[in-house]
Amino acid sequence: MKKQENMIKQENMNLQNPNMKTGNLNTINKVPNTINKAPNTINKAHNTKFTLKKVTSDALVWRPEKSAPPVLDSISFEFEAGEFYGILGPNGAGKTSFVRCLNALAEPTEGEVSLDSVSLKHIPRKEIAGRISFLPQGINPEIEFTVWEIVAMGREPHRSFLASLSETDLRLIDEAMELTGCSNLRDKKFSVLSGGERQRVMIARTVAQDSPWIILDEPVSNLDVSRQKLLMSLLTKLRKERGKTIIAVLHDINLASAFCSRIILLKDGKIKYSGTVAETLTGANLSEIYGISFTEYINDDGKSVIMPIYE
Repeated sequence: MKKQENMIKQENMNLQNPNMKTGNLNTINKVPNTINKAPNTINKAHNTKFTLKKVTSDALVWRPEKSAPPVLDSISFEFEAGEFYGILGPNGAGKTSFVRCLNALAEPTEGEVSLDSVSLKHIPRKEIAGRISFLPQGINPEIEFTVWEIVAMGREPHRSFLASLSETDLRLIDEAMELTGCSNLRDKKFSVLSGGERQRVMIARTVAQDSPWIILDEPVSNLDVSRQKLLMSLLTKLRKERGKTIIAVLHDINLASAFCSRIILLKDGKIKYSGTVAETLTGANLSEIYGISFTEYINDDGKSVIMPIYE
């Protein structure tokens, strides 16, 4: 029994580690194929024992090694519930390291991260997962589980030791798959999916986790343009209708401008600018962050579009 429980936890870890292989298909409780389909609209009646009002980084420093220069350099910031944060910056700015520290997947070299004023050091891993869902940038493509089994893993923080999936669990799993457009992939092995399909499945797993906060590291990577819009619209809907707080690492400036309520611009491991879209996504700020010139124009819908100038 204990061995089986450890295998479940290991598979959740493996999904975030592209260098590990696995192939046991018996660690998730099986259910009949007669599960009721989820409704087309988001059901607001979700009961959860986990709440979270703020996530705070205090003088956060992270180095891959003690002798290495800091990837994150004394970052202090308070994330507030109910917002859609977009974290942008050039490659190597520290975006991934930052969100991994926020989720206790990387341990700060100095400073700390706290959830509602309680240091992550004092919060059990399962309770962190109950409060924060995390979509990693790297996904192990060789996991030999079905799509349904992968998505079902998202319910682990809400289950007692070796408990069976409840009716609520099953409903949330099916609903997450429908919302992310991967219900048709239900019985396929994760390892045979395309990159875009794997990304949608992992997003479904994150949605099924039903934590009050969702952190996503480059969630639109491997998605085509239409899927990018659908995902960002889904995250916005989860924020507005379920009260989720979203933190997403993004590279597309216009996607961030269209969907995010708050922006953080990182460079060289420091927060250079933060605030509303209008306050942060200016040509001058972006030129400073990325080292190239930008132009801004208003489209036919009256929305601002920001474009780099290629000379």
